[in-house]
Amino acid sequence: MREIIRTVCRGQVIHLLWQPEEKEIEARMEEGFVPVEMAEGTRSYVDFRCLDHHNGYSNLPSACVTALKFCGDLAGQTPARIMVNHTDSDSVMTGLTLLGLLPRELLEELNPEIGQLDTEPLMADESKMRFNDEIRIWKECMESVKQSGWSWLYGLQLWLDIFENRSSFDGFLEEVNSRVDERKKAALEDYQAAERGPSGRVLLVNPSRVKGFDIQFCRETEAAPDTLNGWRHWCVISYVVKSGSVMLACPCRRVAELAFGPGGLENVFPLLPAIEGREWGGRESVGGSPRGVTFPEDRLAEVLETVEGAIRARTD
Repeated sequence: MREIIRTVCRGQVIHLLWQPEEKEIEARMEEGFVPVEMAEGTRSYVDFRCLDHHNGYSNLPSACVTALKFCGDLAGQTPARIMVNHTDSDSVMTGLTLLGLLPRELLEELNPEIGQLDTEPLMADESKMRFNDEIRIWKECMESVKQSGWSWLYGLQLWLDIFENRSSFDGFLEEVNSRVDERKKAALEDYQAAERGPSGRVLLVNPSRVKGFDIQFCRETEAAPDTLNGWRHWCVISYVVKSGSVMLACPCRRVAELAFGPGGLENVFPLLPAIEGREWGGRESVGGSPRGVTFPEDRLAEVLETVEGAIRARTD
């Protein structure tokens, strides 16, 4: 639901425009609102900063990595105007970076880790990440927060709290790690109940109660992770219960393009059913149904059939 929030964070006046109508986005940009990951279906809206990595900008790194070139750009602006349509770690950290609310030397190390976990999480070695605990804490705290403009702003404050009061989260981190084990157990249960397409390479997880891609792609360790033989399933379709949305994902960009051809899932999005006149979108290895729209559960079979047909066209 569209809303505009006027507030202050660490003395910085912020005007946040949440989920604007697509027809007003360009006009709002002319007013000075900075679009952050403003992908709407197969189109992305960007200014000169190009803070997106979907659709025609999928060759770029995550938005928060690109934002490092513009660190502090919005600091001191009265107000700082930002436009977003969802809340995730990449989007929120991009805004925080533009506002310059954490030291640049910290962001130079933190943002690439957030970016990798956002764009190709299954290719990331979390054991070697300096800020894996902090990222895990942030995501766990945000897990049950309802998506809204206020959720984005809470995510901003949460990052600041984590890095300014890190030791106070130690006890919570123990709980988080326990919840990770519980999540993996639930992901396995969802996997065992999932429907497989005729090829065996496409998986429909309905319902998807938790984020489970690390479990549900099923890594085949005898082959490299950027090959088709490295995974039992090449595409997982997840019906996300909490949001009523559908996510499509492949293990990584290389696997997506081997399965679906150059462009990966970008070849599939236009084939999927539009909802309320809005199209699917994303990038080569991940995407989904239109943001902010509930996808009809009775049309999931159509999604599975479409994705299965596309993948078989490349592998038969």
